[in-house]
Amino acid sequence: MATREYKSGAFCIDIKCEQHKKLDGLNDAEYLARKGELCADCYAWKLFQWLKEKRWKIVLTMNEISARDLAARIKGVDPVRVKDLTEDEILCL
Repeated sequence: MATREYKSGAFCIDIKCEQHKKLDGLNDAEYLARKGELCADCYAWKLFQWLKEKRWKIVLTMNEISARDLAARIKGVDPVRVKDLTEDEILCL
């Protein structure tokens, strides 16, 4: 999975939000102030503000993995090397 740096307005551009055109070209402080006014009812903006208030960050999403593979990763073991063990046996290592 490729990672990419977040750029201001990326979500707005992806959903073709009409408000983004009014924000394009503003600097950081102006952008945030104007964004707060224009996007007050936007659920995505509300989520980002809630995350900021709680000091939470969206870091990276991962594909679903099996419980056995997760147990191996927790223990720092290559899942292939312990393919014959159960989850409980892996966690006991």
